[in-house]
Amino acid sequence: MSGKYLIAVLLGFLLCGTTASAQTVLADSTTAKLNEAVAGFQNRYHAPGLVLVIVYKDNVLFAGASGYTDLESKTPATIDSKFQLQSLSKLFTATLAMKLWERGVIGLDTDIRKLVPEFRGQNRGRPASGTMMIELLTHSSGLPRNAAADVTFARQIQQWQLNGKLNGPVQAATLAAFLKSLGTASREHPEFDLLPPDSRQYSNMGYTLLGIGLGRAAKTTFEAAVIKGICQPLGMPATGFGTMSHAMNTIATGYSYREETQSFVRTPGFKVNASAPAGGMFSTGRDMARFISAQFSEDKAVLSPKTIRMMHALGIGWQRSYPFVKHEGAMLGARTEIVIHPKAKLGWVVLTNATDFEFGRLNEYIAGLLLPLFAEQPVTNIDAYAGTYYLEGSNETLRIYKQDGRLFSTYLEDLLPQEPLVFSGSNALKARGHNGHDVTYQFLAAGGKVLSLRLDQLTWIKK
Repeated sequence: MSGKYLIAVLLGFLLCGTTASAQTVLADSTTAKLNEAVAGFQNRYHAPGLVLVIVYKDNVLFAGASGYTDLESKTPATIDSKFQLQSLSKLFTATLAMKLWERGVIGLDTDIRKLVPEFRGQNRGRPASGTMMIELLTHSSGLPRNAAADVTFARQIQQWQLNGKLNGPVQAATLAAFLKSLGTASREHPEFDLLPPDSRQYSNMGYTLLGIGLGRAAKTTFEAAVIKGICQPLGMPATGFGTMSHAMNTIATGYSYREETQSFVRTPGFKVNASAPAGGMFSTGRDMARFISAQFSEDKAVLSPKTIRMMHALGIGWQRSYPFVKHEGAMLGARTEIVIHPKAKLGWVVLTNATDFEFGRLNEYIAGLLLPLFAEQPVTNIDAYAGTYYLEGSNETLRIYKQDGRLFSTYLEDLLPQEPLVFSGSNALKARGHNGHDVTYQFLAAGGKVLSLRLDQLTWIKK
């Protein structure tokens, strides 16, 4: 598909109504490369339409769109086009949970059975037990990916993928059917099962169960709690619940690409029903930029900065992929992903109406262009390391000093060779020792300034 409708908007709007920090403008060459990436990756992975929005702090660095949200009507994709979020919806569910936790409405150790008694917490071959909120939030409950009530949903997906035919939309379980299935639902794995780093037993069922409980805890519907508690405070008017277009709300039409015919086929619609907390929302690139900006905000519009950091660090809602946290959404005719770098305060969202899309290479391309510009860079000026460091609560000090253009240290100077310190990694120096034992100085820096030193398992503060 041609890039005829490629739209690039640089710093087109501020995310907040209040005065924002100084805007950062990308170089024309970087903007041109991002423009090419939007059109290029859209073509490469056969996405009918693609939207990419990149945010730094509370500014939009780049917003681009290529292709169409509807091929038949040739409706151009824009940053204001509505796309299914699918599993990105779980981030809103997790945010609502943490908002209720901050207010003391729920505890992270609250047994979901107190709010959803229809769930009995059965274990295969073992006595029934409770399931804590934190287990559901971090996909560590051991519950299956989908509830047994979603058997028709699973068969409909397979049927369409196998023969391309389906009468009517794909339908997730109704609320009544889902609640009924909870009576016999049991864990597939032990809770908090040990897994490789950043892995998890992903459970749509768990997030649907969680959302039902959160709505009851908030004494309203889950959907109303999300809109009032998250979307409205963040200024996201084009975000809501629904996965199919109707007269009052147009959502991007989904497609699959057939290699054998080199053509697009329209995918069936999807009725999310009870699974709204797991994958039932829609949004736009413009609105999702505000959600990304909220991950770096200090204004506590929805959550405190500490709680936001807690979500990132513990993988509450987010999937950790250090130094990033991210989440992907997938369904017939909808692939989405959000990626943020908390330390760099940089993030982006990709929205497509394709069934298949490889985000990995696009993410690598974006990171390669932007991280050198926005991520904290190592301190290479040796003068920044020179100075006196003291041990808090103690009279102990050490001095790093510059001599003949090189750095030396007074630490253990009577034991170590009289040789200069050498760089050994990011913000790290090394003193050569004896018998193959070196002494490593690991520094904490911010804004190009050295703040402290970690040495011999102790923290030394720079005066």
